[in-house]
Amino acid sequence: MYELRPALPDDAPFLAALEAEVMEAHARAQWGSFHPADLSAFDLSNTRLVHVAGKRIGYVTVEREVGHLRLRKLYLTASHQRQGFGGALLAMVRAEAAAQGLPVRLSVLRANTRALAFYRREGLVVTDTTPDRIFLEAPLQMARTDDRTESAA
Repeated sequence: MYELRPALPDDAPFLAALEAEVMEAHARAQWGSFHPADLSAFDLSNTRLVHVAGKRIGYVTVEREVGHLRLRKLYLTASHQRQGFGGALLAMVRAEAAAQGLPVRLSVLRANTRALAFYRREGLVVTDTTPDRIFLEAPLQMARTDDRTESAA
């Protein structure tokens, strides 16, 4: 379905262009303006590029913080949204967090109602709000165990 690889310095222009594609309208709706990130601002060490058929279609940035994994960015090109890639990438991040015994936390701009709806559909819960952001958490997913219990005779 997709392949991941670590982000490299040469990927920074792609990261910036995709962030602008995905976030500009939301930033303008929220604050009335959009200021593109400087290429040096991208956290390459925690970013993985998403490829399909050898083509970059998005990226995911995840940071380990005290007590949780922080999903900083999950961006896909417009032509690859609403095709299951976002859900698959979020499931991957949640599995990585579960393997470490951690929940996943993230925030979305209030103006980004589509992202909020996506994360709510995926089972994340709102934990806090500010005038600009909505904070969500994916509760820790426990490893599945056999649900059958023995009954006392």
